Amino acid sequence: MLEKIAVDAFKAGYEVSEAEEFKDDDGKPIFCFDIISEVELKAEIIDAQQKEILPLLEKHNGIYDGWGTYFEDPNADDDEYGDDGEFFDDEDEEEVHVH
Repeated sequence: MLEKIAVDAFKAGYEVSEAEEFKDDDGKPIFCFDIISEVELKAEIIDAQQKEILPLLEKHNGIYDGWGTYFEDPNADDDEYGDDGEFFDDEDEEEVHVH
């Protein structure tokens, strides 16, 4: 399931992070990854992306956990995300968590 969602998201033009394993409240494993895009932080854009991503999740019985952004200090000398910051430049970003 997870791989199919990741492949479909990648084909739709999104970055896909490495899958991570967590445990839910009952100790059952949860596998998740982020679907990432660099976009201006505008509700219309986020809504449009959700309309594109949510059907992918439903198709493969995934769970949508919401979206988030990464803050970048325009005055910082270094990228606080280190090598992981390769996804990011001066624009705001959307992050979608999939379980």
